[in-house]
Amino acid sequence: MKVIVLGAGIIGVTSAYFLARQGHEVVVLDRASACAAMCSKANGGQLSYSHVETWAQSISGGKILSLLLKPNSFLSFSDFTNKRFYSWFYQFYQNSSLFKSHENSKNLFAISSYSKKALHQIIADEDLANFHHKKEGILHFYRSQKALQKAVANLEEHKNLGIKFEVLNAANCVKKEPTLFKLNEVQKLAGGIFYPQDESGDCALFAKALEKICREKYKVKFEYGVEVKNILTNRKKITGINTSKEVFAGDSYVYALGAAGVSLLYGIEIDPKIYPIKGYSLSSDCSGEFMAPKLALTDVENKIVYSRIGNIFRAAGSAEICGLQNKENPKHFSFLKNVITSSFSDFGDMLRAGGWFGFRPFRPNSTPLICEAKKYGNLFLNSGHGSLGWTLSCGSAKILSEIVEQKNNPEFSFLRKEEEKIYIK
Repeated sequence: MKVIVLGAGIIGVTSAYFLARQGHEVVVLDRASACAAMCSKANGGQLSYSHVETWAQSISGGKILSLLLKPNSFLSFSDFTNKRFYSWFYQFYQNSSLFKSHENSKNLFAISSYSKKALHQIIADEDLANFHHKKEGILHFYRSQKALQKAVANLEEHKNLGIKFEVLNAANCVKKEPTLFKLNEVQKLAGGIFYPQDESGDCALFAKALEKICREKYKVKFEYGVEVKNILTNRKKITGINTSKEVFAGDSYVYALGAAGVSLLYGIEIDPKIYPIKGYSLSSDCSGEFMAPKLALTDVENKIVYSRIGNIFRAAGSAEICGLQNKENPKHFSFLKNVITSSFSDFGDMLRAGGWFGFRPFRPNSTPLICEAKKYGNLFLNSGHGSLGWTLSCGSAKILSEIVEQKNNPEFSFLRKEEEKIYIK
């Protein structure tokens, strides 16, 4: 079967890989000049398999308002006239209840556990180029005792899911990651929770390494510089992809474009309930004399993740609610720099740090859309992973490839329920 995949980010490349492994002829389309050029390019690098708390659970409606009024916070909002955002936010609010949060977290953990196995399968089966993969765990640290106590109180849910963790006091956090001593000295480190099963790695390097294997071993074709104009249908199935280059036709089609291509789905009466939340990152050189943190860290209250990726120290986070405004907001880079410099005594060459932003495709319940669009029969969706695209990518792609093969895994039956709610009436 010939499969056309829309998107060459981490979701598109992994989807192409698992489809090609099953013997399908795969063609990948992307408007960029190379793979992993958007959200996959300079994200936080963390494989947060244990991070199952949804955004709706951690950032309630009331908390969002307080953050917006706070002069120095990770959140900003300027998409005042977008009706779709208000509809999305209402659904986001509906998913903030304890019952909904636990249900969504359970579903996320099912995908993330499967994703970890799928990534390790790829590593075992393929001769991948180095992508700075580390299996040393992730330390979530807390600045206030109140925030730490709240997180510890929620660990019962983690225990029920089978997530391993270790609660640490401030001194033991410093033992795990010595560069946290500065926060400890000024009494701004309450403690932390260490997740030993979590990992990290360079998402873009992995995508490029896997793309090479897709090309050379599985004969996948990657067409770059191709702008998708619209998806062609006869109302019963997808008949082709109209692009700036030509019309690409196949037997089946996979949408893996994330937030930037949502209008294409609107055009065929599908609303994936995806809203773009812009995230930022800073990457500084930490080779030579610089001694940036080596352990992957999560600054919970500031919603920042820190990763050592080879000789790069990267901090990623913040949330700008501005639709698809493709313009950087200096406030968010300043926020990252201020938190980094006030938290660590050494953080690499911050004066020459490279800035980046990308549009993370968020769904109200943080559950990605991995399904067949049954209205058309030959369209499949793999999108809406929010800030966990790298973490969930390999598992999502493998699940998607199984759905294409009509192999429905009962473990992921909750994904079929998501499909039922995407059609515009």
